Amino acid sequence: MQEIVGPKPNENYLKSAISKIYGEEDDFIIIGLTGRTGSGCSTAASILRSEKSVIKNSLYNGDSPGDNEQRKEKIIYRHFLAKWEPFLLLQVRSVITSFLLDYEPNFVLENLGTLFEKEKDKSVLIFEKLRNLYVSANASDFRVYEKFYTEDLPSLCEELRSTLGENNFVRLYQKIGKNIRMSGSPFDPNLAEGKFFTIAERLIEIATRLVQERRKEKIKTFIAIDAIRNPLEALLLQDRFSSFFLMAISAPDEDRIRRLRSQNYSEEDIAAIDNVEYTLHDLEDAESYSVQDIQACLQRADLYVSNPDVLAKVNKFQDLANQLIKFVSLIRQPGIITPSAAERCMQIAYTAKLNSGCISRQVGAVVTDQNLSLRSVGWNDVPHGQVPCNLRSRDDLIAGKDTEAYSDFERKNEEYLHHFEQRSIRYIHISEGGRNNAYCFKSEYNALKNDKNQVHTRSLHAEENAFLQISKYGISSVEGGILFTTASPCELCAKKAYQLGIKKIYYIDPYPGIAISHILRGGSKNPELILFSGAIGRAFHKLYSPIVPYKDELNALSL
Repeated sequence: MQEIVGPKPNENYLKSAISKIYGEEDDFIIIGLTGRTGSGCSTAASILRSEKSVIKNSLYNGDSPGDNEQRKEKIIYRHFLAKWEPFLLLQVRSVITSFLLDYEPNFVLENLGTLFEKEKDKSVLIFEKLRNLYVSANASDFRVYEKFYTEDLPSLCEELRSTLGENNFVRLYQKIGKNIRMSGSPFDPNLAEGKFFTIAERLIEIATRLVQERRKEKIKTFIAIDAIRNPLEALLLQDRFSSFFLMAISAPDEDRIRRLRSQNYSEEDIAAIDNVEYTLHDLEDAESYSVQDIQACLQRADLYVSNPDVLAKVNKFQDLANQLIKFVSLIRQPGIITPSAAERCMQIAYTAKLNSGCISRQVGAVVTDQNLSLRSVGWNDVPHGQVPCNLRSRDDLIAGKDTEAYSDFERKNEEYLHHFEQRSIRYIHISEGGRNNAYCFKSEYNALKNDKNQVHTRSLHAEENAFLQISKYGISSVEGGILFTTASPCELCAKKAYQLGIKKIYYIDPYPGIAISHILRGGSKNPELILFSGAIGRAFHKLYSPIVPYKDELNALSL
């Protein structure tokens, strides 16, 4: 009699364990989109919420791939066909609108004044419809609640946008968003302690209910949040949800501005938007917590998507869709492919930045040859032999301790010392909490001189440091090589890159100066500038680390 061979008990156990381990990533994802106006956050959200049949992509799916990158694309494409699930949309501006719906429409319009003056009657009708739906949704079953926040509210907000006009619409949401973060109320601009996370907490409340209710019905919940514009709100979402990823959508500045012009933004409108979204903020100012800070959001992102304009309309948004499909596949099936060479190099730069002793901003840089072999690594920090800012202390300088850590100027210039001691009074309690009472010399000296001069920084820039390693240690030529930077080169570093013959520069965050337009595009040997696309930091490890060895997974699932 022939023996019937069945799965061994430990094999069944492994199969069920794998299913359990994938768990949350396979049935619950939140992707928070961030990026400057015109970069493409709304377009990305539209792709994420689409059925797979309407998503136009150009992922390779043929029978004769030309290289390993095409083979990776083929694996991602197969996963996309088998597993794609449309995302639900939560709009931050829609959630902000929900705070207005706690009040009668006429009260809202009276308190927000001139923003509704021209189209008051139409606006009242929209708010009345919104409020009726809002009251009904919060008192009804889950399906009504879900439809209101993911479909009805975004749709009617678009109608309000059309009614008010782009300029008034943007001004309205900047104003009430700022008020809510300051006071918890859309009408009160005064600071109230503990209210900063009011918007983020409502987002968390809505997302949590969506997940909980859908899980009861064994329905997967994938949510796209369009768009997160404050880094501390992103931090709270990252803390609350292990399956939350902050995705930065970026476009070359000339493309972004061209898009805004095509949407009838004036030059004044564009300048006003950039001033709100992309101005460096001093956290000593309480107001800085309530405003948009896209630059800080870009620095905090896990995933980066490049969204430049394309020449052929037939290819429009295909590359954007390719990137989104890849990330979603990797979130759901970690380790399904390995990182790209560009991701590997940028991850090294990202890790390198953690060595920086700068207490303002950490930046990392990597220089490779043309074949992406590593040549040098750098981070922004003081010259070797000096003491980084994070290891120095106000208390020690004033007390005359650890004298080697401080320059002759800091220890002996009477004008500076007097100014420094006065400025240090407000920080006297810092050490009581166990923190090092570090300080930034550039900030202190500029405050003394009433200036904003960057030349007083003690640190070398990350790119500069990487270039100097090549010179200092006699490493071979990098002409024709590649620079990776977690920011982008300033004017001074851009000149050095140009002189070294760097041919490609991968960057994340455009430097707010004229380095690109004036230096890197100023001659006959201009390097190619490439907005980075990929996962770095926490997401790099999470997306590219298989949950179990792939061989074991295949063996278990084959039973």
